Amino acid sequence: MRGMQINVNIRSRLLGLTCCLTWLVTAQAVPAQTASTTVADAPWDPLPRPMDPGAVLPFDLVAHRPIDLGSMTIGTWAPDDPVTDLFTGEYGADGEFLRLDLTVNGLVNPPGNADPFAFDPFRYGDHPVYGFVEIDMDADVWTGGELFAPEYRYLGNVVRFGGNVLHPEFLDRVALDGSAFDDDFLTPPFVERHGEEFHLALIGGQFGAGDIVEVAGDDDGIFEEGETWNIRGPFFHRAHGYELFSFVEGGRYPGEYAPDADLRFRHDPVNDITHLSLVFPLTNVGAGLMRDETPEPVNQDPTDQTSVLEGLADLQLSAFYLSVLPTGLPEEDILVNWAERDPEGCLDPISWSMTAILGSSYTAPHPTDIYYLWTDIYPNVVTGDVDASGERDGRDTQLIAQHIAERDFLDGLLDGIVTIVDFATDFSVYDINHDGVVDAMDLIPMVPNGDSDEDGDVDLADFAALQCCFDSPGGLGPPCGLLDLERDQEIDLKDLAAFHRRFGGPHE
Repeated sequence: MRGMQINVNIRSRLLGLTCCLTWLVTAQAVPAQTASTTVADAPWDPLPRPMDPGAVLPFDLVAHRPIDLGSMTIGTWAPDDPVTDLFTGEYGADGEFLRLDLTVNGLVNPPGNADPFAFDPFRYGDHPVYGFVEIDMDADVWTGGELFAPEYRYLGNVVRFGGNVLHPEFLDRVALDGSAFDDDFLTPPFVERHGEEFHLALIGGQFGAGDIVEVAGDDDGIFEEGETWNIRGPFFHRAHGYELFSFVEGGRYPGEYAPDADLRFRHDPVNDITHLSLVFPLTNVGAGLMRDETPEPVNQDPTDQTSVLEGLADLQLSAFYLSVLPTGLPEEDILVNWAERDPEGCLDPISWSMTAILGSSYTAPHPTDIYYLWTDIYPNVVTGDVDASGERDGRDTQLIAQHIAERDFLDGLLDGIVTIVDFATDFSVYDINHDGVVDAMDLIPMVPNGDSDEDGDVDLADFAALQCCFDSPGGLGPPCGLLDLERDQEIDLKDLAAFHRRFGGPHE
């Protein structure tokens, strides 16, 4: 409510400067560019990372598959017939649409509502996918981000996966523990400042039955093997950090730019991969094409023709008026760089950078808020690398030992154990195995032993992981790192032979 009230006050002051705020950007064709680019995630590396207070909520990653990201492809898209089918076409430099494709291993389904007061996460199947893909479109980490819930994003969770962030531009803003979420924009780490302009939001409760078209399926309302669903809903949001200062009208509240977008879920039964595809207009030329209408001028209205360009043009306009009449709020710094930026110069998807955090659902609701069980991130971390050097070495061991020495007696016991209070709402970059304590186990470098899921045995589950890791680097952390039995930084036939010598079946 605080953010919405500030928004109203700011908007009323800025509206006094002019009687007409329509931004007269003429919709332009996207300049020539390479069509698409793909990034791959490490194979078969889901790690359950709870975030509920006390880590006591139940979850079942046998009945409800852990979400395992395979790859992300982004580019400029040209549908063959944008009026009837946005998803058939080709990546091409002359397209007027953005396409973002995610591959997820196994069958996963659209997310149901995870709100504790309308809890129905498995409405569309047993394996719902939740999370965010955050996109920085202007190559500036000082613009954009999440002011009011950064604890649900990549920067707020990346160290839960056993190491520090590898990208230098994020070093002063990644949450190393729960104290980062102090609701103070001016205090480091600047976890609110990811740099994103838009994000794909997979959070459930965003669509109804009328928004789903089963292109291939049995119409029973459950997403199953081999099915294809097209879903329309507000999946593609502009960064919420901009909303305090935006002139956008027509959304759920002033400043929000989250128009309806088209998302496809398609399961490939041959390869057992689920494809999630978002198609959204880059310009109002594309918006007109998909609606079979003449392109409209950019107008800050998310209920008519909408596009990436419209959302970015509003940022330029809003930043310009802030330069004329600043609010005095420190949060405006998240926007001011857009005053001199050309929105049309930020429409090349292959120049954008992406982070992702994906997960599943608990099997029971938390009574006061919505929580997700994270299982995968992109980019990954190096396990045990707490100083963000890119490798685990003696310096990391020293830092973990120092952390234990400095905090060991805080609980009244001198036992070499630092307990994380309120785990897993709180966490620590030094808790490498994410078990709620920093102790000697976090000091032990990962030893390849074939037990990829660290459940105490080497069995068929580990063999399945070995198959997924085959011909992949072995030094990226679990599970593949635990299967590099020859310790040569790759998973190959030599590791397969060593694995068979260790295979013993489930532990009784």
